[in-house]
Amino acid sequence: MSTQMRDALSTADVWDAHASDYAQLFTPLTGYVARSMVSIVEERLPTAPNILDVACGPGELSVAAAKLCAELGGGSVLATDISPAMVALTKRALSSIDANTRCEVRDGQALDLDHATFDAAFSCFGIFLFPDRRAAWRSAVDALRPGGHLVTSVWRGPEHNELARAQTEPLMSALPKRLMDPPLRPLWAEITTAEGLLQEVMETAPLEDAETHIIDATLALPSPDAMWRGMIGNPVTGALIGQCDPVEKDAVKHAVLAAFMERSGGANRPLLLN
Repeated sequence: MSTQMRDALSTADVWDAHASDYAQLFTPLTGYVARSMVSIVEERLPTAPNILDVACGPGELSVAAAKLCAELGGGSVLATDISPAMVALTKRALSSIDANTRCEVRDGQALDLDHATFDAAFSCFGIFLFPDRRAAWRSAVDALRPGGHLVTSVWRGPEHNELARAQTEPLMSALPKRLMDPPLRPLWAEITTAEGLLQEVMETAPLEDAETHIIDATLALPSPDAMWRGMIGNPVTGALIGQCDPVEKDAVKHAVLAAFMERSGGANRPLLLN
């Protein structure tokens, strides 16, 4: 991963700029995964759980956790993100739920929270993007009480992930060669498999036991143009496209949109990615 991309992932400004599009385009999918993550462990939590959400984004997981606390009649949720815009979206989403919640701007790589405070720490498609994941695993686990649960999600690799494949294949084939030398490899490539993820987490912040689950879902977007807008704003793909000059960027846009339209059946047709 280039220094520019690495810096983008750790900068609040780029996530602030992407917050609105992320909430509009991607939360139908990430929200489903977030709710599934809470469901997987809710029976193992105490009756009044204290829950931490690392890299809360627009708040789908925090909302699911707060609703659980409301149903149980106790507990609390602390939602954190490096992006003030994401924290503001989460605060708004939580405002109608009758539960003890807080929303704070914090860097997940150095949360600076009291030791052994939470019963569960969640990160839905958050920590896997951090430039220093190991620091984030340690920080989250340090905040857990003995027997607490660390629950996270990552994207699988393109070979098993149509959503990733649909973006990366036309993008990589259209990017200028100067951006492809050396060959691009995402920062999180090591943890796109269950084995890689478990090895990294357990080496960094050992837990008593661990398990993995595959959650399949379909992302439905209104049009190929909407997906392109999401790619431009995304700090990962946007950082790559941003290194193109205007002519190169037009060529990339044409290639990516052509691939999306082939999948959707037209410019104004919905794009569904599994």
